[in-house]
Amino acid sequence: MIAAGALAIGGCGGDSEGGSPDTDAPTPSADVGEPAANTTFDEADVDAFARGLAREAELVREAQAKARTAATAEERGAAMQAQWKEQTMPGGAEAAGLPLERYAEIREAITQTLQTLDFQGKIEGPMQLDTSRATPEMRQRLESDAFASLPAGSAAALRSRLDQLAPIWRTYIELTAVGG
Repeated sequence: MIAAGALAIGGCGGDSEGGSPDTDAPTPSADVGEPAANTTFDEADVDAFARGLAREAELVREAQAKARTAATAEERGAAMQAQWKEQTMPGGAEAAGLPLERYAEIREAITQTLQTLDFQGKIEGPMQLDTSRATPEMRQRLESDAFASLPAGSAAALRSRLDQLAPIWRTYIELTAVGG
């Protein structure tokens, strides 16, 4: 998602190819694109996403509990993989009442905005960034309006639900990036 030289999240998950949870947290090799620019959603979609992300957090907790009690390396590996967003998103989409593709699109747009707000210190969260080692693109992102990449109606919908959504997102990020 975001290219950054030195990134501290208070703990680290990895990527789905590296054998640890995909955290939605920016990684040094991630892309800084603007996938949110064309994503439109309304307040009902934000509410649906909040339900979905809360369900994803539950699924991560369940997988972490299985990993702690796993009897074999294979069981532990399966439980670790069950924490990856690719594994939790179908449950999130179901809880949201949205098709998986639509849920993923909304999830990406909202998550990108919440990450920026967290890095900017505008919402409470675990993400931190050493801006002295950040790419010019990341610095620009951090200096801009976090909602700027969203269509006006989507930005307004997210702003109207931010107080309810931010704690759910923080919980999810703490579970995945910081390890619960």
